[in-house]
Amino acid sequence: MKIMMKKKLAILTLSTMLTIGAAYTGTTEAMAPDTAVGGFSGITMEEATKKVQSTGVITSIRTTGDHGQIQIQDTGLGGIVLNVGKDTTYQMLDGTKLTLADLHVGLTITAEHSLAMTMSLPPQTSASNITVLDTAVHKDALGTAGVIEVVREDGSLLVKGEGLTENAPDEIVLTIDKDTAIVNGKGDPAQKSAIVKGTKVIGFYSPMMTKSLPPISNAWKIVVAAAEE
Repeated sequence: MKIMMKKKLAILTLSTMLTIGAAYTGTTEAMAPDTAVGGFSGITMEEATKKVQSTGVITSIRTTGDHGQIQIQDTGLGGIVLNVGKDTTYQMLDGTKLTLADLHVGLTITAEHSLAMTMSLPPQTSASNITVLDTAVHKDALGTAGVIEVVREDGSLLVKGEGLTENAPDEIVLTIDKDTAIVNGKGDPAQKSAIVKGTKVIGFYSPMMTKSLPPISNAWKIVVAAAEE
């Protein structure tokens, strides 16, 4: 009986050692500098500490206190989502300090963020600094993403799609003037000739709208989607 118990204890001890050894080996491999960080696409531990910059137009902001998620460059599954927190800093290009509450859809920003990104769509990354490239903010700005259904004789656009912000209609007529910025998702200037029927756009405009159906408002920025090949 004692011999059998000793054998069982020996087997259990060996099994435990193998389990611990396997677990330790796995941890060592995960921490090795040349292996990918779990949950992030092709990024090593060394690369995860590196900072890079991305520029784009804000299409969505979700906040909870000092924390938030800012999507840039596109809507839906496109673009990049920047995770921000209490240690993230914000400023205008001239150095004027801002807060998370000062940001809104339509602003073009440059974000300093980790090279590491999640493998989700859109990918997410942690931002340490955000600089607003626009010379002015547009408080209470609204946004609608959709397709240009009609380009009217006066140059205004009938856009049908989805409102990106609270109180933003899914269908809007946007007037364009000399001050309207026409850009791509990264905030680079785009040709006005791209504003034609069937083009996918994101319009950012004043909350001051007519009571007509669809409502009319002046666009201060139009983001033109890249042409699909």
